[in-house]
Amino acid sequence: MANEIKIFTPIGMLGYGYDQKLFWDAVNGGVDAIIVDAGSTDSGPSKLAVGSLTVKRSAYVKDLGPFLAACHYHRTPILIGSTGGDGANSRLPEFLEIISEIVSKNGYRSMKVLTIESEIDKSLAYAGLERGTITPCGGAVPALQKADIDAASRLVAQMGHEPYVKAMQAHPDFDIIIGGRSYDPAPYAAFCIYKGIQDYGIAYHMGKIMECGALCATPKSREALAVVRADSFDLSPLSPAARCTKVSVAGHTLYEKSRPDLLTGPGGELDLIASTYEELPDGRTVRCRGAVFRPTPYTIKLEGAKVNGYQTTFMGGVSDPILISQIDDFLEKGRAFLQETFDFPCDLKFHVYGRTNGPPFAKEIGVGGVTWAETQEQANIVASTARVYLLHAAYPAQLSTGGNLSIPIMPFGQPLGPLCEFCVYHLLPIDDPTALFPIKAHTIEGPDTVGSTPPALSDSAKGDALSKPLQAKVDPSIAAEIVKAALQPPPKPGFVYLASLASMVRSKNSGPYDVTMDVMFQTREAYDAVKKAGILTREKVREVYRVNDEDVLVCMWWEPALAWKATLKREKASGSFGESDMYACQMHVPLMYLEVPEGL
Repeated sequence: MANEIKIFTPIGMLGYGYDQKLFWDAVNGGVDAIIVDAGSTDSGPSKLAVGSLTVKRSAYVKDLGPFLAACHYHRTPILIGSTGGDGANSRLPEFLEIISEIVSKNGYRSMKVLTIESEIDKSLAYAGLERGTITPCGGAVPALQKADIDAASRLVAQMGHEPYVKAMQAHPDFDIIIGGRSYDPAPYAAFCIYKGIQDYGIAYHMGKIMECGALCATPKSREALAVVRADSFDLSPLSPAARCTKVSVAGHTLYEKSRPDLLTGPGGELDLIASTYEELPDGRTVRCRGAVFRPTPYTIKLEGAKVNGYQTTFMGGVSDPILISQIDDFLEKGRAFLQETFDFPCDLKFHVYGRTNGPPFAKEIGVGGVTWAETQEQANIVASTARVYLLHAAYPAQLSTGGNLSIPIMPFGQPLGPLCEFCVYHLLPIDDPTALFPIKAHTIEGPDTVGSTPPALSDSAKGDALSKPLQAKVDPSIAAEIVKAALQPPPKPGFVYLASLASMVRSKNSGPYDVTMDVMFQTREAYDAVKKAGILTREKVREVYRVNDEDVLVCMWWEPALAWKATLKREKASGSFGESDMYACQMHVPLMYLEVPEGL
């Protein structure tokens, strides 16, 4: 193996855009591979259910353009995981077509592209269900039923590193690998293992962080470089405005994970309890060591989603304070009225935005709604009837009789198409980690007319607004004042809000059925004080989120990141009808308002 392997990730999700100047600075400086993730369940079940892409095709074309230029001029290999979003087999020819178009248009050389399929036949799931060997992937996932398999539009299996390694060993002259549904760090771990890294803990820990690009930096950014060695790896953001710190890198294993210390994947568990994080003298690079990969009986995660009826959405505003004061009762009566009106199955959910807990009431609130029925026409009819109710129904003490709802968008009622829902998210034991993932080699013919010398960077590629950090850098004292002013009303005398002591309070999906919440602290003193005060406990989580004890899957402290984490069962799976926060990214707010004794 080489002494070092340099892996470059321009963006945490293919199609989201990156800075081309930073891209070429990295590639021209020499990297051993460009590796990028392209899939997730975060954006809901529609990709699996109806075959929609995560982003528009043009966004993939834009992001892949420089990738293929690097492959042509520098012969930099490219690995893509979970192609198209869901990793379904139909994505692979679609991406082959995109690659062919770019190669032909730009006069590049011919390229060898490997595809790895990940769809499985439903018969395997039926057989596993019959044997009783299929288990839910997490404590929030219901047991699998035959009807769930029947309803799934397709099933994909999440592959580990083994199919990628097999593909590279069989075709060492490859240029590009387009992988189906993959465990997020699998392509990264595979490339390291293929290049001779024997410590799977190093390979998988690096992949777990790098698959999100430079999200582990502060402020969070996009382009990231990993330098991997036999016993460690270094992480650096490429944006000059960002840097990695030992806390920001250690804290990244909190992100969208049910717990940060033990991460389970196909064939093994990544143990980060003894991992270490060292800030290097350049002030922006962190060296990581100590992760341990422990083999386990091999299971793959099956994912499936179904179409369950159709939806229509609408929105409007309410400014009348008399109606705002009784909006919940008004909307519930409307929902009951509508369900009694129709002789076909239907449902209606309201979402109210901008409410206050008491006077003075909000000057305006937003009322969003979504209707469900078995056909699109029926869903449209329910939405149309909802408009009539919202606009003209009476309510106690009403003074305004001209109408109740301001309508900013017409026509009222926008058809959303099929309602898609997750129905399979389960683990299947297998014997051979490569048997279910066929590998095929393709030659993309290219005219090879452009030459082998990279062109000078064009003016259009010298910068990109997307290269700016996603989080603005703010002076800490100014930030503290912003937080204090935003959290109203103020806390009781002698107390401060938890948000005032934290460097980060966030929530996020950790799969379609869980929501996980993280609190990181600005100082070791604040971490120790809040931990000692017993503010963040399992009991407090139950109280604040009004859940049962069995719904609290994790409640723990994570010292390497000066952090606390809790993971809860979601009331509804991500993207289900009536679910109001698909990414679960706004569920952290109650934690911000927890009161902590001042001066602890």
